Amino acid sequence: MPFWDARNDFGNTTLIVAKPEEGASLARALGPNWIVLMRRHGATVAGTTLEELVFRTVYTARNAALQIEAHGLGHVSPLNAAETELAGEYNLRPGPVARAWEYWSVRLDKAEGTWRRPKARFSRRRFRGRELAGCGSSCPSAGRSTACSGRGGWINARTPSRPRAPRRATCATCTRFSATGTW
Repeated sequence: MPFWDARNDFGNTTLIVAKPEEGASLARALGPNWIVLMRRHGATVAGTTLEELVFRTVYTARNAALQIEAHGLGHVSPLNAAETELAGEYNLRPGPVARAWEYWSVRLDKAEGTWRRPKARFSRRRFRGRELAGCGSSCPSAGRSTACSGRGGWINARTPSRPRAPRRATCATCTRFSATGTW
């Protein structure tokens, strides 16, 4: 991990990167890395998105604290270059970053008192005396008279004068969720 010391290039400073030449010096020290430690100051972290930047910042601080504790227990062996690359690819996939971002966003909203429980995407309803679970979306091809049951296609919500088989179509949302075992 690279280190940057403003004193080396600029002598005594205010510890704030305020001049363009200080920023250029810091960028040179960062180089191809995502983090640069700033001597007597802290760290600068980079990311390709705001979510990734926050993810890297939070986990860099957490991992640094854990490493300090681990050193108190004895020898700590570092990751090699291949392990670092593999772990970075795995952890920076959209799924882990998005889950962490959502978690931190909700925590912040709760702390500020602005959080509201989201409406449930899947609801329980009754249809002809049976309870159904589905996304409740209406079938685009059948119009308003059908609702997704979440269990094998669309169910005709009309009460016909004569019994007939429910109209079936694919609900992509429920198919996706049932395929992943959410049901």
